[in-house]
Amino acid sequence: METWVNQAAMKPLVGVIVPAYFSAKPSNELVSHLLRMTLGDCVGYVAIENTWVVVDGDARTAKLVGQLRNELRIELGTTFQVIALPENRGKFWATRGGVAALLEANPEVQYIAIRDGDGDHDIAEVPSLTRAAMHLAQTYGHTRVVVIGSRRSRHHPMGMLRGELEAMLDQVTLDALAYRMAQQGRALDLCHCTSHSIAPDLSSGFKIYGREIAQKLFVDHEHQLACLSPTDYWHYGPETVAMVEALLMGAVIGEKLRLTWNGQPTTSFGEFNQIALYGELLAWVYARLNVPIDVAAQFYDNRVAPLMLHTAPRGSETIASLRQYALNRVADWYGANHDYAAPKALLPFM
Repeated sequence: METWVNQAAMKPLVGVIVPAYFSAKPSNELVSHLLRMTLGDCVGYVAIENTWVVVDGDARTAKLVGQLRNELRIELGTTFQVIALPENRGKFWATRGGVAALLEANPEVQYIAIRDGDGDHDIAEVPSLTRAAMHLAQTYGHTRVVVIGSRRSRHHPMGMLRGELEAMLDQVTLDALAYRMAQQGRALDLCHCTSHSIAPDLSSGFKIYGREIAQKLFVDHEHQLACLSPTDYWHYGPETVAMVEALLMGAVIGEKLRLTWNGQPTTSFGEFNQIALYGELLAWVYARLNVPIDVAAQFYDNRVAPLMLHTAPRGSETIASLRQYALNRVADWYGANHDYAAPKALLPFM
């Protein structure tokens, strides 16, 4: 029989970090509703005192978080912790600050759930994901473990464009990691990632980090900007950069399917330039893992060939533009010419 930890015994071992930022588009009523969905039920699953909301430099969100904090104190007699950052630095920066505060405040916490503040990451999933992390920790004898709350579909909640690009990014990232690890005499271990036929959902924002890897990754690690600017690193990097660095540090990863909305209540995705967003992340992966340009081009071409995005309006244009953007960025970083191989033509029939 596998070891089973009752929820009552698990609660004090689990902390929660919620990086919170909302654009001006959603109303105060919607933001308050989403925050309550995210935080209102925490007391049933974790010690709410070990829940830290990090407001990423947004005065309105800070005000609404403060109101909810006071409401829960009245309702429950206890409430969550808040860090209100003075300026917007990005989700990765906010997560880093929250993890450092939690680890310092409570040495008993062994597992940290990272959840978004928009109501999409159901607190009821935390016990299941944490039990998976505990199983890995028991199996391997350390808490350098990460469990991904994997989405059943990337397209339904996020739309075709984002779903396709995130899946491609995760696949190319794993190809580049396997390439780098092979050079080091290591193998990429994905045997605990069985929820998808394409690639583990590295881009999911719902994850459980064991204490050891959280300390190494979010507190002790000297960040590697490579070809990214500090602004892009801290805004774009909370999932891809964190997972690459964790795996390089020897983390064991696993994934479990979890609930997600069929469509997102609110998102700031449309406020980003998608070519720059994914192009910068791809370039960082290539640069951080020292992938030669022609090898990077082949990894990309392998993974975009089967995408449904080819059939969407301007889909092939997006694929070509993203390829050029990422390869040019990493060529500039390497000090090389932009004379990498052109993409091969797709077969005209399936």
